[in-house]
Amino acid sequence: MNQRLILLTAGFPYGKGETFLENEIHYLSEGFQEVIIVCPKSTDITHREIPSNCLVSFYPKELSKIEKLKAIFGLLNPMTWKEINIIQKIYQLKLTKGILSTLLISLYQAKKIALFLQQNHLKVNHQNQETILYSYWCDDTALALILLKKRNTTIKCISRTHGWDVYFNVHELKYLPFRHFISENLDGLFTISEKGKNEIKNTWKVQNLNKVQVARLGVKSQVIQSDKKSAIFTLVSCSNVIPLKRVELIAQVVLESEISIQWIHFGDGVGLHAIQEKCEVEKDKHHAISFRGRVTNEEVLAFYQSNYIDAFINVSTSEGVPVSIMEAQSFGIPCIATDVGGNSEIVTNENGILLAENPSINAIQMAFKSILNHPEKRQKAFQTWEEKYNATKNYSEFVERLKAL
Repeated sequence: MNQRLILLTAGFPYGKGETFLENEIHYLSEGFQEVIIVCPKSTDITHREIPSNCLVSFYPKELSKIEKLKAIFGLLNPMTWKEINIIQKIYQLKLTKGILSTLLISLYQAKKIALFLQQNHLKVNHQNQETILYSYWCDDTALALILLKKRNTTIKCISRTHGWDVYFNVHELKYLPFRHFISENLDGLFTISEKGKNEIKNTWKVQNLNKVQVARLGVKSQVIQSDKKSAIFTLVSCSNVIPLKRVELIAQVVLESEISIQWIHFGDGVGLHAIQEKCEVEKDKHHAISFRGRVTNEEVLAFYQSNYIDAFINVSTSEGVPVSIMEAQSFGIPCIATDVGGNSEIVTNENGILLAENPSINAIQMAFKSILNHPEKRQKAFQTWEEKYNATKNYSEFVERLKAL
C-alpha cells in the first residue's frame, strides 16, 4: 500500500537543533512515498538538506496571552479531570497551581496542533494511501496525535521518547502532562533506551508495555583519516553551554589537572562567556583550551576524522542517550560520562569510563589517566557503536516497524 509519513519535529530541518534527525530522515524518505515534516516556523534561516520527497509545513506554536487565558476552559474537558485523577491517585502528587497550569496549557496547545493537522494534512481524502503520524518528541505534539485519532480512526500514530520528555525528576514540577494517557492511546511508543522504557513503567505507571518498544538512535559509519596519537592528552566535549550540561565542571577539571590537556569544546550557550573568561584567567601553560562555538555537525565530524582524540566527555545532569557519544564511538573514541539517563547503556568501564551521577573533580581526573593507561578501550568503543548504534541497522529496522503498524 502507498504510505505517507507526517513527521512532527521541534524545528528540523530549520535551525541547528535535532542533528540526530539528519541521519534518520534519509531512511524515512526511502521507506515512504511521501514525508511531510511539520515544525514550528523558525526565525533561524539555517536549513538542512532533506530528500526530494520531503515537504515542510509550518504550524503556529507560540500561544498569545489570550490563548493562554482560554486554556482555562480546558477545565470543562473530561480529559483534564481524568489527568487530575491520574496525578493524584496514580502519580501520588499534590495538584499544585503549577501542575494544573501546565496540563491546561499542554491540552490547549495539543488541540491547536491537532486542528492545524486536520485542516492542512488530513482534510483531503487520500485514497489508497495509508497515513502514519510520527511525533519525534513525546510532548504536546504526541498528545495532538491522540486527539486526531479520535476523528480519524484509520490513521496510525506513534512517538519517540528521548530524555527530558521521559524523566519526571529533571523537571521542577516532577511532572510531565498526559504521559499515562499518551502511552495508552498511541499505536506505538518508541523509547531510545531500556532505561527510558523502565521509566515509563515505573514513573508513568504504565502496566501494559506492549506498545512500548526500544528503538535506538544511530549514526553512520565514519572514515578515520588520522590515527597518529597527539603529544598532549586531547579531550573533546560537544554540547550547549547550559546548567544541565555542566561544562563549567569540565573547565574546572581541566584547569586543575596535573597532566597536560588540550580541551576543545563545540557548542555555545548562556554560560559560555563566563567559562571562557575563567579559563583565560586561570589556565596554565601546559593546558590548551579552545572554544569552537556552535558549528555544523559536519564540521564536528570532520574534526574527528582528521585529529586523534584521546577522550570525549559528557558530565550532564540528565540525558537520553547522547548522539554526541555515538558519534565519538563511531571513531573509536573512548567516552567519559555521568551515570544519568541512558548513558550506562552506551558508556561502560570497558569502552570508556562511567562516572557517578555527581562526580568529584578527582574522579574525573582519574578517568583521564585510566583512558591513557587502557588503549584497548578504543576498540571497545568502536564495537559498541557497531553493535548498538549503527544508523543503517537501527533506522532500517525502525522504518520497517513503522510500515508494519
